[in-house]
Amino acid sequence: QTINNKAKAKINDSRTMNIPPLSPIIRLLLALTLSTQHVVTAMYADEAGLTDFLLKSAGHGDVGVNYARLVATNDIENEKVWVTSQSNEYPGAVVDEFLENIDDADVGSGVGGGLLGGTIMGSEDYCAIAARNVTSGNVLWRVNACTSSSSSSGNKPSSSKAFIPRHTTLASTKPSDDTIYSLDNTGILRGWKSTNGALTLDTDIFSTIDAANEHGLSFPGGVPRLLDGTVAIGTVVSKKTRDNDKEEDESLVLLDKGGGHSIKEEGYHHQQSSTSLLSAKMLLSKAKVSGKKHTSARIIDMHLIDEARIAIWVGWSSKDEMGRAVSSFSNMALVEVALTPKPTDRGEVMVYQIVRAVPLTMDASTSSVGAPMVLSSMRMVPHADSTVSMLAIAATNSQLLVTTIDVSTCKSIFGTAVEIDVLHPYWRSIASIHVDNTQNNSAGKGRAIIRVAGLDDRYPTLPRRMEVLFSLQIGDQLSSGNDKALHRVYGDDEEVHQDALAYCANMEMIVAASQNDDGQTVASGYQLESKDSTQRRVTWIPQAIGTTDGSGSGVIVPSTRGGSNSPPGLVQSAHLVECSKDGMTVVFSTLGGMTAAFRFEKSSSDDDSKAGNMEMKHLWSSEEALGSVSSSIFLDETHAAMTMTAGDAENADDEEEKALSSLQFIHRIQSQLSSLQHFVLGGGALSSLKSVAFATDEKKAERNASFGFAKISVLLSQKMHRIVALDTANKGRVVWSMNLHPRAVWHKLVHGGQFVTLNDAHGNGGVHDHEMLSLSYVDSSGAVSSSMSKFVEWKCFDGITGRVFSGDTVPVSTSVMQIVPLRTSTHHPTHEAKSCRQVVLLVHSDKTVSVVPDTARSYAIVDEAMAASATAGTTAGQNGLFVHTVDKESGEFHALRMSRGANGSSSNPFELVSVGTTIFDPTEETIVNVAYPRRGEVIQSPSTVLGDDSLLLKYLNPHIMVVVTEATQSFLSDVAPVSEDGSEENGDGFYNALVGGGQSSGSSGQKRKPLGASTPGGADVPSSSTIAAATPSLFITLVDSVSGQILHRVSHAHALASDLTEQATRVPVVISENWVVYSVFNQRTRRTDVGVLTLHEGMIDKNGITAFSAPEQETSFSSLESAKPIVLSKTFGMTKAVTALGVTTTKAGISNKQFLFATANDQVVSIDRRMLDPRRPNGELKESEKMEGLIRYAPLLPIVPLRTPSHAYEVSSVEYIASASANVESQSLVIAYGGPDVFFTRLAPSKGFDLLPDDFNRGLLSVVLVSLVVLVNVIQRMNKKKMVGTIWS
Repeated sequence: QTINNKAKAKINDSRTMNIPPLSPIIRLLLALTLSTQHVVTAMYADEAGLTDFLLKSAGHGDVGVNYARLVATNDIENEKVWVTSQSNEYPGAVVDEFLENIDDADVGSGVGGGLLGGTIMGSEDYCAIAARNVTSGNVLWRVNACTSSSSSSGNKPSSSKAFIPRHTTLASTKPSDDTIYSLDNTGILRGWKSTNGALTLDTDIFSTIDAANEHGLSFPGGVPRLLDGTVAIGTVVSKKTRDNDKEEDESLVLLDKGGGHSIKEEGYHHQQSSTSLLSAKMLLSKAKVSGKKHTSARIIDMHLIDEARIAIWVGWSSKDEMGRAVSSFSNMALVEVALTPKPTDRGEVMVYQIVRAVPLTMDASTSSVGAPMVLSSMRMVPHADSTVSMLAIAATNSQLLVTTIDVSTCKSIFGTAVEIDVLHPYWRSIASIHVDNTQNNSAGKGRAIIRVAGLDDRYPTLPRRMEVLFSLQIGDQLSSGNDKALHRVYGDDEEVHQDALAYCANMEMIVAASQNDDGQTVASGYQLESKDSTQRRVTWIPQAIGTTDGSGSGVIVPSTRGGSNSPPGLVQSAHLVECSKDGMTVVFSTLGGMTAAFRFEKSSSDDDSKAGNMEMKHLWSSEEALGSVSSSIFLDETHAAMTMTAGDAENADDEEEKALSSLQFIHRIQSQLSSLQHFVLGGGALSSLKSVAFATDEKKAERNASFGFAKISVLLSQKMHRIVALDTANKGRVVWSMNLHPRAVWHKLVHGGQFVTLNDAHGNGGVHDHEMLSLSYVDSSGAVSSSMSKFVEWKCFDGITGRVFSGDTVPVSTSVMQIVPLRTSTHHPTHEAKSCRQVVLLVHSDKTVSVVPDTARSYAIVDEAMAASATAGTTAGQNGLFVHTVDKESGEFHALRMSRGANGSSSNPFELVSVGTTIFDPTEETIVNVAYPRRGEVIQSPSTVLGDDSLLLKYLNPHIMVVVTEATQSFLSDVAPVSEDGSEENGDGFYNALVGGGQSSGSSGQKRKPLGASTPGGADVPSSSTIAAATPSLFITLVDSVSGQILHRVSHAHALASDLTEQATRVPVVISENWVVYSVFNQRTRRTDVGVLTLHEGMIDKNGITAFSAPEQETSFSSLESAKPIVLSKTFGMTKAVTALGVTTTKAGISNKQFLFATANDQVVSIDRRMLDPRRPNGELKESEKMEGLIRYAPLLPIVPLRTPSHAYEVSSVEYIASASANVESQSLVIAYGGPDVFFTRLAPSKGFDLLPDDFNRGLLSVVLVSLVVLVNVIQRMNKKKMVGTIWS
């Protein structure tokens, strides 16, 4: 509109200046031009970020949502947000110590906090708190609640299988308090605003309580706790004795919500820091409760009595053989504390005063609950009549202990112990007790509804967790002496199996998640009612659930892909988000990592065919597996052109093959004739003109498919055991997902082959080939009922649709060291039983080979790969097929040649012969990373043209690999520097091995070498003073994977992987053509060093190639015979820590390459390759260097905001960056993943030189063309008329 106004102003000015009026034709053209003019946001729409998308997850990883609360905010758009965390579901619960002998069954039985049966949790680095919009599910904000970056220094045993949270989260129950509190394992208390996640509180409670660190305060078990007292919060700490550094008894610290300050006892002195500690032993002594056989005093829980009084429960406990805190109700006491404000010279502060401390009295009528119980399982349900119900799991895991206590007298008025067979007939053990944070008591019903989870023993390999609803009578109903005060709620079918339950007290409705006969997880509705007025027994009545679309399916999780052997998408938990008289909102989280929200309301329709007694509306779904993606593969949505016979088309067994059949010559002629008929007679001409003039959505979709922008990104999450496919052309829409084996040690996605170009337009392993293979390695040595201790489960599936063609298991005896992908050159239109077109070789640690799938067709593909004729850049053919293994623990690298065995054994038909071996001594250095080049990368030119027209030949070795090693601390301490005069070397020659790498013959026939190049295989040894001053700690080694030779080796001093970890565990490396780029963090300069290595064969003078002469060059490359490369290197600096590296990929490799850096400040930046060129001169540029386009060297790499693809997005903790080429040369598709976010963008490294931007004015072009046609016809008619008149005259 601004452009239109300016144009109108110019027209008005032309009239006032007596300029001749515009002709009607020009006026019409100008009006049409202005009407079709678009507002230009950038030079290209891609640069404006219109094709980008960011998929944010909650960041809880494979742990999932444990803590969830609905918090009210002051934001009009987001009045209520759903706050989630992977910390403990009950932040104030007692924490058990996790011992190394805990097995999977114990983890599922509540030892590890009531996790889903047998699930091994290892994501100790997750430390996120997230808030979602309840209606849309959008992640509004996500924060890192921990100070340290890893729990490596925590108290978790290395072999422990239970997840130990590093922080705890608490949303206050006070209505006026919208702050989310978090406390990490270092003692930092933070407050987060629920509206936007802004930090409102940040204090160190350890420094506040014990500034001089006299008591050595810590959290019991290494896990922080937050107890909610509504008006105040509390945490539990323990002191350490000076003698044996052993933790003493627990103490409670009351904290003021306003500033996080510790609340001290009334009458305290400022010099006394210990007055803020409420020792559990001291409180038990005040209550006159003796410990007897118990050894530890524990803080159990805390709850509000009234606006100024808090009830604190303490007790004696001891440890059982599994490290759990075990106690009994008779060893507990109640301490009542009053909080009052006190004016001081520093302002008004809150102080506490102990009002009373009394023991918990248990009489004969409640003696049945005197059995030992697990303190970590205890849950409290406060009631409005000054009573509180306590529920706990007995130490035997076979009883549920329930008691109701009068807080005013601290006397138990009811107690019972319920046996496990009464709870549920199929339970093996009781897992956990759940009390919803919403109003639990049924108003006027005299009962409270609780949920209890147990493990079903009919699933021994993977125990299934099941939830059951129980009704607990409260108030006056307990005085009648009824022994049935706690009973299970069920209907006509007593043995109904529910995976998760959600209860809404306001509606008296229950929503249950369970599996139907089709393998789908569906929702069921139930209405509570009192069946017996005397016993107050509560039962439920099934309610039909209908959907808003009238389908009436009630499906929560559709049947998962993967065939009958695929694990089901069991619902792990159901979180009640909202509860009112009108409806309830429930969020289901599944074992596979999907979170789905549904709204359930009472039906208002009288038509039973359209809706049942309850209506179910799907609000949103989120794939949490996207928050822990470990690998990705790009596939093209379009099909490759391929010739098929009529018989093959009829027998084709998938959609891809049927689509390929339509590309035959006769079918293409028929399609073109049909299109012509539609164009002439069916209005196609008008629609074609319209699509040319205006870029419609249909036209853009067609363009995306034609230009190769429509890609499917298949993502694998190893931690979540799940595969997710995203449509990159539709803002990351989830196309399909599939669960993998939940017990697998690792998973791999395999696509293509060793010698296949990824963007091969004819399929057979390229982006157009959709068939993929997933591998899952399962080690079930400890399983009792397992028929195979170790096996690899594979699935052959279509990467576009997720359809599984076949699958099976392959037993293995030893661990898998290497996976070699193979692809056939012959197209097979049909699938055989238990077969796949994609084949892999599994190289084991005992030098044996397995073929997956184990079929005759697979062995034929292997034989084809070994017997293929040698081609450029490959080592197949007469030399055989080369593989290699890398053992990071022993540091051994073996290059092996594979061939058919001479004995022809059916069990081991192949034999491996060692070609070369390289050993990285694990006592001196450890392998931290191994990087490979991208398979099938297109290289536009084998040389670089210099400014003086000479050629710098690239060293193009497809078998090169980079091994990153870190020197061990013990070895570095033993290394002695050389003497000052350099006459004495270290005895073991360590430094010479680092920088020398041995001698070899150089390249022959080269007249000169470029500046900065070393002799092949050698380098200048640094001086002794340099070595003594800076001891190398990180090493980059280039190894040939076929011959096993070390091609080059460089070292770095003061190097760590990043400034966020204590040791170098990850060094990002990317290999592109003859370039190797890596990043390390320099502890001395406190910045990131970016190392660049370029490998070259030599040079050819500008007069070396003429019409009559040419230098002798090898036509083929051999890793066994070719000389080592000439290496140019240079190091640059970056001000940001780098977490991942990537490089752009284009179709023909003509466009400029850009290296992509994921930084620690949650950005993805791009740097042109010319900025990283190690040949950048230090001094003034020469004329030849200017002609070549070299840039003068600068130590720091600039981060240009305009070259930041992530622009306004914050992409957290990126670990991997992958790229794929489009069908047009200018475009490169990039995806960044590995952290809680997935980011996709489309880059044009050399601008969009081969396509029009989205905001191109097609309307103006159409108007101009039509006007020119009309004008030519008019002039032609005028000219003809004039010629006729001239002739007659």
